[in-house]
Amino acid sequence: DERESGTGGDGGGGSNSSAANGAVTATSGTIGTDSAAEERDLLMIGHCLRGLALLGRGKEAEGAFARVAIMPLIRSKVSMGRLDEGGARGQCTGLSSLLDDIAQTIYASFGSVLQLSEATFGATDAGPVEIDLVTAGVWAPLATALMADPAIKMALFSPGIAGILQANYTALDSFLGVLASSLLKDGAAEGDGLGGTNTAAAIADGSFAPLYFRPAVSADIIQAAQARLYRHPLTTDFNKKWNLPIYYQLRFGECCTRLNKAMTRVQEEGWEADVYTGDEAFSAELRNKLGFELPLFLELYDALVWLWRPDVVLRPLSHRFLRGATQLVGRLVAFIRDGLEGRIRFGEKPPPKIEPKAVAGDQEENGSAKVNGDHNVDPDSSYVWGERLEDVAAVAWELTLLESSITHDYAETVAATIAPPGASSTNNESELEDLRGIISDALVEASQDIAPMIRQSWSDVIVGILTAKCSAPLSAVKGVAATYRMTNRPPPQQPSPFVSTILRPLSEFYGSYSSRTPPQVGERWKMAIVYTVSERYSAAVEELIATVERTESALKSRKIRRAASGASGMSDGDKVKLQLFLDHKEFADNVSSLGLDVDTVPGLVELKALTEAAVTLHAQNVAGY
Repeated sequence: DERESGTGGDGGGGSNSSAANGAVTATSGTIGTDSAAEERDLLMIGHCLRGLALLGRGKEAEGAFARVAIMPLIRSKVSMGRLDEGGARGQCTGLSSLLDDIAQTIYASFGSVLQLSEATFGATDAGPVEIDLVTAGVWAPLATALMADPAIKMALFSPGIAGILQANYTALDSFLGVLASSLLKDGAAEGDGLGGTNTAAAIADGSFAPLYFRPAVSADIIQAAQARLYRHPLTTDFNKKWNLPIYYQLRFGECCTRLNKAMTRVQEEGWEADVYTGDEAFSAELRNKLGFELPLFLELYDALVWLWRPDVVLRPLSHRFLRGATQLVGRLVAFIRDGLEGRIRFGEKPPPKIEPKAVAGDQEENGSAKVNGDHNVDPDSSYVWGERLEDVAAVAWELTLLESSITHDYAETVAATIAPPGASSTNNESELEDLRGIISDALVEASQDIAPMIRQSWSDVIVGILTAKCSAPLSAVKGVAATYRMTNRPPPQQPSPFVSTILRPLSEFYGSYSSRTPPQVGERWKMAIVYTVSERYSAAVEELIATVERTESALKSRKIRRAASGASGMSDGDKVKLQLFLDHKEFADNVSSLGLDVDTVPGLVELKALTEAAVTLHAQNVAGY
C-alpha cells in the first residue's frame, strides 16, 4: 500500500485491480459457505477494498467485481430463450423467474461480499460511498446487459403489445425495488462487528478469528443502498427506455373504444341496450353495492376501474391515467347533455347502402325498383330522449350514483393503487397522504359538471314535462259553466271528474321515482309543479267566475234570472260556483296527498279565496234547502 501511494502511477492502480480481480476470482466459488476458508477470503477481500478506498480507487473495485464476478453470471443466464421460457416468442413470460434466479444466484455466490462492502462503506444517510458494489457492481452490469443486446432490448422495452410491456415494466420495477434487500437480507442483524462472549477464550487457545471484522448490515443501510439504486444515473437511463406515453395511449384508446361502441348502441337502441362487456360478477357487485342499473353506466364504471387494475396501471403514468378517467367521465356527460338538449336523436338507423349504378339495359327495371323501394322506406322512428319522462329520471338517478361513486368509492380505488397506506414505497407517509388529497380533489373536479346536469334534468326537464301534463286537464275548467247554463240540472254533489286527473301524472311519477330522487333536488321539483299548476288553475277559475258574473248580470237585466234558476231555487251561476268550490276541495286534498302543505301554495290560497263565497251554498245544498 505504501508503494501504491508513493508512485501514484498506472502500474500501482493495475496492481490493486489485479489484486481485486484475483481475490474475487479465487473466492467466487466459495463465498457464501460457512467455513474457515470463507473467513480468509473475506478478510483478503476486505483488505483489498479498504486499500483501494484509501487510495481513492473505489471505482476500480466496483469495475473488477462487475467484470469478474457478475458479468459472467449474467451472460450465462440472460438469453432470448430464457426470457421467453414458458410462453410464445416475444412474450417475455420468463422475465420474472429470470430476474429472481439472477438475484438468488448472486446472493448465494457473493452475498457475504456485498454485505461486507455495505457494512464497511455503507452509509445510513443515502449519501455517496467510497465503494458501492450493490449499485455499480450488480445493478449496473445487469441493466447494461439488458439495454445492450438489441433483441432483448426490443423484447423488453418495445414489444408492441400493451399487456407485455406492462408485465415487463412491473417485473423489472419490482425486481429493482427489492434488489438491495434481496442481496443484503441475511446481513441485517445489528451488532458491533466483533465476535461473541467467547472472544477471550478463543484468543487463549491461539485463535484470533473472533477478532475479525464481521459485517453487520442494518435496515437503515439497506434502505440507503436502495435509495442509491434509484438515484444512479444508469437507472434514469434505464427508465427512459420505456415508451410509457405510447403505452398510455394504447390503454386509453381501449377504454375510449369501449365507451364509444356502448354509446353508439345506446343511441340506436335506447338506454336499456345491453352494452356491458365486463365481468358479470363485477356487474352484480356494482348493481348491489353502488346501485347502477343502466348498462351504459356499468360499462363506464367498469372501464374506469379497469384503468387501475394491477395488470394495467403503471405508477409513473398515474397522472395520465387519472386524467384519462376524468376524460371518460366528461365524454359520457357530454353525450348525455347533447341528448338532453336535443342535439342528438335516439333510434336513428344508419343510412342505407348505396346500390351500384345500373347498366344501360337495366335502367328501366332498376328505375321501377327504385320507385317501388321508396314506398317501403321506414318512417322516422327517431326521438329525443330528453322529452321522455322515464328516460330523464332514470339517467338523472344514474348520474347521481356516478357522482357519488367517483368522489368516494372510485377515489378510494385510485388512492389504494397509487398511494396504498402502509405499503413500502419511494414516498414517505406524508407524501402519500398528499397524493391521496390530490386524487380526491382531481376526481371532485372531474364530477363538477354532473351536479348541474342533474339539477337541469329535474328542475327544468322533468318539472316542465310534468307541468305540461298536469296543466292539460285545466282546459276543462271552462266547460263547468256550460254544464249548468240553461240545462236545469240539479246543484252538484261531487267534484268534476277532470279534477282527479290534474295531478295524476305527478302522483304516479312520484310513486315510481320517490326513492330515486337525487338528494340535492329534494322536494323543490314537486313544489315547483304544484305551484305552477295551482296558479294556472286559480287563473282559469278566476276568469270563469268573472264570465259567470257577467252572464248573471246580463240575465238579470233581461228579467229572466228567475226562469233560469229552475225549481231548485239556485241560479245557474250559483251552481257553477258551487261546482268550483267542490273542485277546489278535491284539488286541495290531492295536493295534501303529495305531502305538501296547502296553506303554503299561493295558487291554492287564491283558489280558496275565489270559491269562499260558495261555502254557504254548499251548506245549504247539504242541508237540502
